[in-house]
Amino acid sequence: MEHSAISDMILKNAMVLQGQPKWTFGKNTCNTYEVFVSHFRNSEGNLLPSWPILQIVEKDDALTQLFSITLLWEAVRQTVKISNEADSNMTLSLNLLPKFAESEHFVEQVRSCLEETGLQSKHLQFELSELQDLNPQGCANLNYIHDELGVLLAMGNFGTRNTNMPLLHQVHFDLLELDKSYAASILQSDQVYKMVVAIQHLAEALDMHVCAKGIDSQEQFELFEEIAIFKGQGSLIGPVMSLEELKEYVKRYGKKKTHA
Repeated sequence: MEHSAISDMILKNAMVLQGQPKWTFGKNTCNTYEVFVSHFRNSEGNLLPSWPILQIVEKDDALTQLFSITLLWEAVRQTVKISNEADSNMTLSLNLLPKFAESEHFVEQVRSCLEETGLQSKHLQFELSELQDLNPQGCANLNYIHDELGVLLAMGNFGTRNTNMPLLHQVHFDLLELDKSYAASILQSDQVYKMVVAIQHLAEALDMHVCAKGIDSQEQFELFEEIAIFKGQGSLIGPVMSLEELKEYVKRYGKKKTHA
């Protein structure tokens, strides 16, 4: 697909957003939701899967900036809208492209978005995959929005063969998100169980929490809860859903503002 066609779809905000809940263990509430682009709508009105397009976006600096800024503002606007309609302080979890975090305007973009939309910084979380590296400016930018603005940071895909300990050392993360392969094998492998326990201890030592992804069965859910994992995500907890469906989920499981 040509650069101009992708740019045109982004400028027209022809992105279809979907979301998935992240459950807090030990509480019958769910206030954190990952929101992402599932499809783009082209000029003919056809829906195109997002993944092939995002692969092109990530290789182009200009497209990365345009896409990231547009997604940030639209996702935050939708979060504020859902929070108001559901009477619940929904926390938005948003995947972050390294080139956006490294840009000289990143901090100001985040600050402006929060100020103009009214979303509290503690209700915005950026997820950065451990498979991706940041340059020193990117690390400084993330630490600034974390330490000075109060935005939450999560390291995703944690525990793969490329475990990025240097990035964990350089950036002030709040949360480690276990790669979903751990949930897939934890019931069958005592070694995986021990590794999850070890990662939980590591997170505690670093004043961080852990989120287990890929939870598809009640047995997995109960085992992660037993280990005292903080959050969980997967089809058992809630499938990928439209934002309208997400709003109904927030209404049902989100902590009400009046009780916050």
